[in-house]
Amino acid sequence: MEKLNFNPVSNKEMEKSTEELVHALEQEAIVRKVFQKNGIPAECLERYPWKIKRWLNAFKPCQGCKGLAFCKQSRKGYFENLVYDGMLQTVQEACRYEKERLNARTHMKNYLVSDLSHNLETVSFKNISMRDESEEYLKVLAEAMDASSKKEGLYLYGTMGSGKTYLSACACNDHARGAEKVAFIHYPTFCQRMQSSMMDGEYKSEFAKLTFASFLVIDDIGAESVTEWNRDSILLPLLNARYEEGLTTWFTSNDDFESLLMHFTFSNRGKQEELKATRILERIQAMSKPVVLTGKDRRNHLSNG
Repeated sequence: MEKLNFNPVSNKEMEKSTEELVHALEQEAIVRKVFQKNGIPAECLERYPWKIKRWLNAFKPCQGCKGLAFCKQSRKGYFENLVYDGMLQTVQEACRYEKERLNARTHMKNYLVSDLSHNLETVSFKNISMRDESEEYLKVLAEAMDASSKKEGLYLYGTMGSGKTYLSACACNDHARGAEKVAFIHYPTFCQRMQSSMMDGEYKSEFAKLTFASFLVIDDIGAESVTEWNRDSILLPLLNARYEEGLTTWFTSNDDFESLLMHFTFSNRGKQEELKATRILERIQAMSKPVVLTGKDRRNHLSNG
Protein backbone atom coordinates (compact mmCIF):
# COMPACT_ATOMS: atom_id res chain seq x y z
CA MET A 1 0.00 0.00 0.00
CA GLU A 2 1.43 3.35 -1.01
CA LYS A 3 2.27 5.60 1.90
CA LEU A 4 0.81 9.08 2.03
CA ASN A 5 3.47 11.72 1.81
CA PHE A 6 2.85 14.44 4.41
CA ASN A 7 5.07 17.51 4.48
CA PRO A 8 3.93 19.40 7.56
CA VAL A 9 5.29 22.90 7.98
CA SER A 10 8.00 22.88 10.62
CA ASN A 11 7.93 25.22 13.60
CA LYS A 12 10.96 27.00 12.22
CA GLU A 13 9.29 27.54 8.85
CA MET A 14 6.18 28.83 10.60
CA GLU A 15 8.21 31.15 12.76
CA LYS A 16 10.05 32.44 9.71
CA SER A 17 6.87 33.11 7.72
CA THR A 18 5.32 34.85 10.75
CA GLU A 19 8.40 37.05 11.14
CA GLU A 20 8.24 37.92 7.46
CA LEU A 21 4.55 38.74 7.76
CA VAL A 22 5.13 40.99 10.78
CA HIS A 23 7.84 42.80 8.88
CA ALA A 24 5.58 43.20 5.85
CA LEU A 25 2.72 44.51 7.99
CA GLU A 26 5.04 47.04 9.58
CA GLN A 27 5.56 48.51 6.12
CA GLU A 28 1.84 48.89 5.47
CA ALA A 29 0.85 52.53 5.93
CA ILE A 30 -2.83 51.67 6.43
CA VAL A 31 -1.95 49.30 9.29
CA ARG A 32 0.07 52.00 11.05
CA LYS A 33 -2.74 54.52 10.49
CA VAL A 34 -5.47 52.24 11.90
CA PHE A 35 -3.32 51.28 14.89
CA GLN A 36 -2.72 54.94 15.72
CA LYS A 37 -6.32 56.04 15.09
CA ASN A 38 -7.89 53.21 17.11
CA GLY A 39 -5.33 53.22 19.93
CA ILE A 40 -4.12 49.68 19.24
CA PRO A 41 -0.88 48.75 21.08
CA ALA A 42 2.10 48.15 18.79
CA GLU A 43 2.75 44.71 20.32
CA CYS A 44 -0.50 43.48 18.74
CA LEU A 45 1.39 43.35 15.47
CA GLU A 46 3.47 40.46 16.76
CA ARG A 47 0.64 38.88 18.77
CA TYR A 48 -1.99 38.83 15.99
CA PRO A 49 -0.19 39.09 12.62
CA TRP A 50 -2.38 36.54 10.83
CA LYS A 51 -5.60 38.14 12.07
CA ILE A 52 -4.30 41.51 10.90
CA LYS A 53 -3.41 39.97 7.54
CA ARG A 54 -6.96 38.65 7.13
CA TRP A 55 -8.37 42.04 8.08
CA LEU A 56 -6.05 43.80 5.62
CA ASN A 57 -7.15 41.54 2.76
CA ALA A 58 -10.80 42.27 3.55
CA PHE A 59 -10.17 46.00 3.88
CA LYS A 60 -8.12 46.54 0.72
CA PRO A 61 -11.17 46.94 -1.59
CA CYS A 62 -12.08 50.02 0.50
CA GLN A 63 -8.80 51.76 -0.21
CA GLY A 64 -9.26 54.42 -2.84
CA CYS A 65 -13.04 53.87 -2.97
CA LYS A 66 -14.85 56.82 -4.57
CA GLY A 67 -18.34 56.18 -3.21
CA LEU A 68 -21.12 53.70 -2.49
CA ALA A 69 -21.69 53.12 -6.19
CA PHE A 70 -18.20 51.59 -6.35
CA CYS A 71 -18.41 49.56 -3.11
CA LYS A 72 -17.01 46.02 -3.43
CA GLN A 73 -17.89 44.80 0.06
CA SER A 74 -20.47 42.06 0.51
CA ARG A 75 -22.53 44.44 2.64
CA LYS A 76 -22.60 47.69 0.77
CA GLY A 77 -21.24 50.64 2.74
CA TYR A 78 -19.79 48.58 5.61
CA PHE A 79 -16.27 47.36 6.37
CA GLU A 80 -14.40 45.45 9.07
CA ASN A 81 -12.50 47.71 11.45
CA LEU A 82 -9.81 46.74 13.94
CA VAL A 83 -10.46 47.48 17.63
CA TYR A 84 -8.64 46.59 20.84
CA ASP A 85 -10.30 45.93 24.20
CA GLY A 86 -7.67 43.67 25.72
CA MET A 87 -7.87 41.52 22.62
CA LEU A 88 -7.61 42.49 19.01
CA GLN A 89 -10.97 42.12 17.30
CA THR A 90 -12.74 43.10 14.11
CA VAL A 91 -16.10 44.91 14.12
CA GLN A 92 -18.32 45.87 11.23
CA GLU A 93 -18.79 49.62 10.79
CA ALA A 94 -20.37 51.97 8.28
CA CYS A 95 -17.88 53.70 6.00
CA ARG A 96 -17.83 57.48 5.65
CA TYR A 97 -19.97 57.37 2.51
CA GLU A 98 -22.60 55.26 4.24
CA LYS A 99 -22.51 57.56 7.27
CA GLU A 100 -23.08 60.53 4.98
CA ARG A 101 -26.02 58.69 3.40
CA LEU A 102 -27.51 57.84 6.78
CA ASN A 103 -26.99 61.36 8.11
CA ALA A 104 -28.69 62.79 5.04
CA ARG A 105 -31.79 60.81 5.99
CA THR A 106 -31.93 61.40 9.74
CA HIS A 107 -34.84 63.79 9.22
CA MET A 108 -36.93 60.88 7.96
CA LYS A 109 -37.63 59.95 11.57
CA ASN A 110 -39.90 63.00 11.65
CA TYR A 111 -42.12 61.61 8.89
CA LEU A 112 -45.35 60.21 10.29
CA VAL A 113 -46.24 58.87 6.84
CA SER A 114 -44.00 58.86 3.76
CA ASP A 115 -44.71 57.87 0.17
CA LEU A 116 -41.52 59.61 -0.96
CA SER A 117 -39.40 57.73 -3.47
CA HIS A 118 -35.88 56.95 -2.24
CA ASN A 119 -34.23 59.65 -4.36
CA LEU A 120 -36.56 62.37 -3.01
CA GLU A 121 -35.76 61.69 0.64
CA THR A 122 -32.68 63.95 0.61
CA VAL A 123 -33.74 66.82 -1.66
CA SER A 124 -33.80 70.37 -0.37
CA PHE A 125 -34.47 73.87 -1.69
CA LYS A 126 -30.87 74.87 -0.92
CA ASN A 127 -29.53 72.19 -3.26
CA ILE A 128 -31.51 73.29 -6.30
CA SER A 129 -29.25 74.67 -9.00
CA MET A 130 -30.65 77.84 -10.55
CA ARG A 131 -28.40 77.72 -13.58
CA ASP A 132 -30.11 77.42 -16.95
CA GLU A 133 -33.57 77.62 -15.39
CA SER A 134 -36.45 79.50 -16.98
CA GLU A 135 -37.88 82.64 -15.42
CA GLU A 136 -41.15 80.81 -14.88
CA TYR A 137 -39.51 78.03 -12.89
CA LEU A 138 -37.46 80.46 -10.78
CA LYS A 139 -40.60 82.45 -10.02
CA VAL A 140 -42.45 79.33 -8.87
CA LEU A 141 -39.40 78.22 -6.88
CA ALA A 142 -39.37 81.58 -5.08
CA GLU A 143 -43.11 81.32 -4.34
CA ALA A 144 -42.69 77.77 -3.04
CA MET A 145 -39.78 78.74 -0.78
CA ASP A 146 -41.70 81.74 0.53
CA ALA A 147 -44.83 79.69 1.22
CA SER A 148 -42.77 77.02 2.96
CA SER A 149 -40.97 79.51 5.20
CA LYS A 150 -44.27 81.19 6.11
CA LYS A 151 -46.03 77.82 6.55
CA GLU A 152 -48.65 78.74 3.99
CA GLY A 153 -50.62 76.21 1.96
CA LEU A 154 -49.90 75.77 -1.75
CA TYR A 155 -51.73 74.15 -4.63
CA LEU A 156 -49.07 73.38 -7.24
CA TYR A 157 -50.61 72.35 -10.53
CA GLY A 158 -49.53 72.05 -14.13
CA THR A 159 -48.07 69.73 -16.71
CA MET A 160 -46.68 66.31 -15.87
CA GLY A 161 -42.99 66.22 -14.98
CA SER A 162 -42.71 69.98 -14.48
CA GLY A 163 -41.31 69.71 -10.94
CA LYS A 164 -44.34 69.93 -8.64
CA THR A 165 -43.57 66.82 -6.62
CA TYR A 166 -39.90 67.72 -6.35
CA LEU A 167 -40.59 71.19 -4.92
CA SER A 168 -43.12 69.75 -2.49
CA ALA A 169 -40.63 67.11 -1.34
CA CYS A 170 -38.03 69.85 -0.79
CA ALA A 171 -40.46 71.74 1.42
CA CYS A 172 -41.52 68.65 3.35
CA ASN A 173 -37.91 67.55 3.94
CA ASP A 174 -36.90 71.01 5.10
CA HIS A 175 -39.72 71.08 7.65
CA ALA A 176 -38.71 67.60 8.83
CA ARG A 177 -35.13 68.81 9.22
CA GLY A 178 -36.54 71.52 11.46
CA ALA A 179 -37.83 68.77 13.78
CA GLU A 180 -41.45 69.14 12.68
CA LYS A 181 -43.68 66.11 12.33
CA VAL A 182 -44.56 65.90 8.65
CA ALA A 183 -46.25 63.59 6.15
CA PHE A 184 -46.08 63.11 2.40
CA ILE A 185 -48.69 60.97 0.67
CA HIS A 186 -49.09 60.04 -2.97
CA TYR A 187 -52.85 60.45 -3.06
CA PRO A 188 -53.80 57.63 -5.50
CA THR A 189 -51.61 55.21 -3.50
CA PHE A 190 -53.03 56.53 -0.24
CA CYS A 191 -56.61 55.90 -1.44
CA GLN A 192 -55.74 52.32 -2.36
CA ARG A 193 -54.07 51.83 1.02
CA MET A 194 -57.10 53.18 2.84
CA GLN A 195 -59.42 50.91 0.88
CA SER A 196 -57.35 47.78 1.54
CA SER A 197 -57.16 48.48 5.30
CA MET A 198 -60.81 49.50 5.69
CA MET A 199 -62.00 46.11 6.93
CA ASP A 200 -59.55 45.85 9.83
CA GLY A 201 -59.74 49.54 10.72
CA GLU A 202 -55.99 50.14 10.32
CA TYR A 203 -56.70 53.11 8.07
CA LYS A 204 -57.80 55.06 11.16
CA SER A 205 -54.23 55.11 12.49
CA GLU A 206 -52.78 56.60 9.31
CA PHE A 207 -55.68 59.01 9.01
CA ALA A 208 -55.01 60.24 12.55
CA LYS A 209 -51.34 60.84 11.72
CA LEU A 210 -52.31 62.96 8.73
CA THR A 211 -54.60 65.12 10.86
CA PHE A 212 -51.73 65.64 13.31
CA ALA A 213 -48.76 66.36 10.99
CA SER A 214 -47.77 70.02 11.10
CA PHE A 215 -46.89 69.92 7.38
CA LEU A 216 -48.62 67.63 4.89
CA VAL A 217 -48.17 67.15 1.15
CA ILE A 218 -51.03 65.52 -0.76
CA ASP A 219 -49.30 64.62 -4.00
CA ASP A 220 -51.04 63.97 -7.32
CA ILE A 221 -54.56 64.68 -6.14
CA GLY A 222 -57.00 64.25 -9.00
CA ALA A 223 -55.25 61.15 -10.32
CA GLU A 224 -57.10 58.77 -7.99
CA SER A 225 -60.27 56.83 -8.71
CA VAL A 226 -63.00 58.73 -6.85
CA THR A 227 -65.32 56.73 -4.62
CA GLU A 228 -67.96 58.16 -2.35
CA TRP A 229 -66.03 56.70 0.59
CA ASN A 230 -62.58 58.14 -0.12
CA ARG A 231 -64.07 61.50 -1.11
CA ASP A 232 -66.70 61.96 1.62
CA SER A 233 -65.37 59.86 4.51
CA ILE A 234 -61.62 60.33 4.08
CA LEU A 235 -60.62 63.42 2.10
CA LEU A 236 -63.24 65.90 3.30
CA PRO A 237 -62.85 65.03 7.02
CA LEU A 238 -59.07 65.19 6.61
CA LEU A 239 -59.21 68.62 5.01
CA ASN A 240 -61.71 69.87 7.60
CA ALA A 241 -59.56 68.67 10.49
CA ARG A 242 -56.42 70.31 9.16
CA TYR A 243 -58.25 73.52 8.27
CA GLU A 244 -59.71 73.83 11.76
CA GLU A 245 -56.28 73.28 13.35
CA GLY A 246 -54.58 75.72 10.97
CA LEU A 247 -52.09 73.08 9.78
CA THR A 248 -50.13 73.67 6.59
CA THR A 249 -51.16 71.55 3.62
CA TRP A 250 -49.67 71.46 0.13
CA PHE A 251 -51.23 69.82 -2.90
CA THR A 252 -49.82 68.84 -6.27
CA SER A 253 -52.02 68.06 -9.25
CA ASN A 254 -52.20 67.97 -13.01
CA ASP A 255 -55.65 69.61 -12.69
CA ASP A 256 -56.55 73.24 -12.24
CA PHE A 257 -59.42 74.02 -9.85
CA GLU A 258 -62.08 73.79 -12.56
CA SER A 259 -61.03 70.33 -13.75
CA LEU A 260 -60.52 69.17 -10.14
CA LEU A 261 -64.12 70.13 -9.41
CA MET A 262 -65.29 67.99 -12.31
CA HIS A 263 -63.07 65.16 -11.10
CA PHE A 264 -64.75 65.07 -7.68
CA THR A 265 -68.24 65.54 -9.10
CA PHE A 266 -68.42 62.00 -10.46
CA SER A 267 -67.68 58.87 -8.46
CA ASN A 268 -66.28 55.75 -10.11
CA ARG A 269 -69.86 54.46 -10.37
CA GLY A 270 -70.88 57.48 -12.43
CA LYS A 271 -72.93 59.10 -9.68
CA GLN A 272 -72.98 62.91 -10.02
CA GLU A 273 -72.75 64.96 -6.82
CA GLU A 274 -71.82 68.57 -7.46
CA LEU A 275 -72.46 69.75 -3.89
CA LYS A 276 -69.98 67.30 -2.34
CA ALA A 277 -67.39 68.14 -4.99
CA THR A 278 -67.88 71.84 -4.30
CA ARG A 279 -67.27 71.30 -0.59
CA ILE A 280 -63.95 69.59 -1.34
CA LEU A 281 -62.85 72.34 -3.72
CA GLU A 282 -63.88 75.17 -1.38
CA ARG A 283 -61.86 73.64 1.42
CA ILE A 284 -58.76 73.22 -0.79
CA GLN A 285 -59.09 76.81 -2.01
CA ALA A 286 -59.38 78.05 1.57
CA MET A 287 -56.26 76.13 2.60
CA SER A 288 -53.91 76.84 -0.29
CA LYS A 289 -52.76 79.32 -2.87
CA PRO A 290 -52.84 78.13 -6.50
CA VAL A 291 -49.52 78.27 -8.36
CA VAL A 292 -49.15 76.92 -11.88
CA LEU A 293 -45.96 75.22 -13.05
CA THR A 294 -45.52 74.14 -16.63
CA GLY A 295 -42.58 73.69 -18.95
CA LYS A 296 -40.07 70.98 -19.79
CA ASP A 297 -40.28 67.48 -18.43
CA ARG A 298 -37.78 67.48 -15.57
CA ARG A 299 -38.27 63.89 -14.46
CA ASN A 300 -35.25 62.53 -16.34
CA HIS A 301 -33.08 64.92 -14.37
CA LEU A 302 -34.84 65.21 -11.04
CA SER A 303 -37.12 62.16 -10.90
CA ASN A 304 -40.06 64.35 -9.94
CA GLY A 305 -43.61 64.91 -11.11
